[in-house]
Amino acid sequence: MISSKDNPKIKELIKLHQAKYRKETNTFLVEGKHLVKEAFEANAVIEAYSIDEIPGYTLVSLPVMKKICKTDTVVTEVALCKINEIKPLSDNILILDNIQDPGNLGTILRTAKAFKFDTVIISKGSCDLYNDKVIRSSQGAIFKLNILNNIDLLSFIPTLNDYEIYGTNVRNGTDIKDIKKEKKIAIILGNEGNGISKEISNIIDKNIYIKLDNMESLNVSIAGAIIMYEYINK
Repeated sequence: MISSKDNPKIKELIKLHQAKYRKETNTFLVEGKHLVKEAFEANAVIEAYSIDEIPGYTLVSLPVMKKICKTDTVVTEVALCKINEIKPLSDNILILDNIQDPGNLGTILRTAKAFKFDTVIISKGSCDLYNDKVIRSSQGAIFKLNILNNIDLLSFIPTLNDYEIYGTNVRNGTDIKDIKKEKKIAIILGNEGNGISKEISNIIDKNIYIKLDNMESLNVSIAGAIIMYEYINK
């Protein structure tokens, strides 16, 4: 059992609370039985730790687990995971332009997987993909998606030559109910407050919107869920 919070291995795990160490080591932590289970199923686990005796896990004391965890309620299991390898692009792509809220990002990832947008592109300047709130909100989707993180969208979007690319605009464009099903599609969701950046808007020529009744806009994660649902069920 590891009972000391000064154990070198525990100190290395605690460092992963900071984004710079996650980037340096290409690893991150997940907390809780459900996420650890998802990580194992994705073959992403390097090491697992528990306050209970479980075969294959490293046993740690409750004070050590409290030190490792960032959640208010201490969990019984955590896992050190490797960051996913990049895979070929799927036919349905979701592009995220400067999403800032970790809860929004995690929820978007969860709904992207649910509605078969299996590749997600996250722009430079978005919130940290491996923030603990993003991971919890994703409910394991982070292990099931092909995620390209910290991407220069101005360079990336023009490479999607065989995709129909749609921005989202609350005032101009085509009602999501009226667009046709495409062989390959990329849908861009913008920042919570400002929408898609002007620079990105300038390089795309198609927009979609959700028809609203006496409301100016929706939360980006809700809007994204509606758009993906409407599209995939055409």
